[in-house]
Amino acid sequence: MITIDLSTLVDRPLPEIFTYISNPLNLPKWQIMISTIEQVTPGAIGIGSKYKVSAEMLGRKIDGLMEITTLEPPARFGFTNQAGPIQVTVTITLKPVGTGAKISLNAVGNPAGVFKMAEGILTGQVKSQMEANLARLKAVLEAGA
Repeated sequence: MITIDLSTLVDRPLPEIFTYISNPLNLPKWQIMISTIEQVTPGAIGIGSKYKVSAEMLGRKIDGLMEITTLEPPARFGFTNQAGPIQVTVTITLKPVGTGAKISLNAVGNPAGVFKMAEGILTGQVKSQMEANLARLKAVLEAGA
């Protein structure tokens, strides 16, 4: 099992940050490994909304299904993503800090198959990618996304 906890401070109003983060269609704009995402359930974003996701991990293209599991404006957003042999649960928590917010990201993954055998390598690579994702999110948000 892989567990990663990261955080960053973002100088944007908390409601704006939550609106951006809680829209899964924004994921390819700040998550490096996600190439495309498409909503597959009708209606507004809510708990149970599902999305088809295409990503790349360890040089392999992986298609997955993401489902919104937590939607508590403006403080928490979460989802699970079953992509090939890996299931990942991500929870993002926002707390007001000054004129902005602290974004805390918790990811728990349970790799199987070839990814289970490479769990040690995978942990380092995923953590590095998630740190880059969080830095990219901060830059996108502070640029006025």
